[in-house]
Amino acid sequence: MQTVEVYQCELDKSIPLEYIGTVKYSGASFGVEGLTSGKEYVIVKNRSGLLAVVDDSEEDYLYDLSNPRPADGTSPGGKFKIVDDPLGILAGLVE
Repeated sequence: MQTVEVYQCELDKSIPLEYIGTVKYSGASFGVEGLTSGKEYVIVKNRSGLLAVVDDSEEDYLYDLSNPRPADGTSPGGKFKIVDDPLGILAGLVE
């Protein structure tokens, strides 16, 4: 199992989380620490076992992998394209 270090603000430290893959975001950029169009993001399995995106905040957050956008509806969001999916987990969830 490959892991990546991801910062956890509630713990004030980085912890290893399971690496699932990498995606590239295209669409409306949103939030100072959200998602930026054209940027690649790591997908991890978080401490709850859910797939999460390490966004511009450098922490893991839950985004809809088929239509990532802010939960408050302030942006239409965009799409992820798979860059790396070593275990084939993202293939059915992205695009």
